[in-house]
Amino acid sequence: MKNREKSPVVPYLDKRLIFRLRIYTLVMIFMLLVISGEVLSGTFSVAWALGGILIGLGVGTLATRMYRLSWDEDTSHVISRIDWIGGIILICYLTFVFTRTYYLSYWVQGAPLMGIIFSITAGTMLGRVLGTRRGINKVLKTWHILIKGTPT
Repeated sequence: MKNREKSPVVPYLDKRLIFRLRIYTLVMIFMLLVISGEVLSGTFSVAWALGGILIGLGVGTLATRMYRLSWDEDTSHVISRIDWIGGIILICYLTFVFTRTYYLSYWVQGAPLMGIIFSITAGTMLGRVLGTRRGINKVLKTWHILIKGTPT
């Protein structure tokens, strides 16, 4: 079998950061599969699914700031830490996660509600992956480890 070439960024990432990104990606893929099945079965429309994904994408991009990415000189890795701004964003994000069903149930009930919740979750995970990737590239470019135009 052919070995896949790894991204040139991976050797510079903390193992916990890689693990977190993998979990986000797996959750996103699972949610997208469920959403696709629900849309194909006609439970809810593509418009609702795309709307939920776009809302989640915005929330995920904002939630990316929970973890402050920085370069650790000792380990030569990009690491993530929660600072006080990240703590406030974490509280807001958790409030959103636990109350979205309550507030959305005023407008949508039943299976479409589940579809919208899954769409928002998938979009949130996508936003977090893309935002974290952008932050990693920014840190590596700042330290001149990643050259502009290098694929990630």
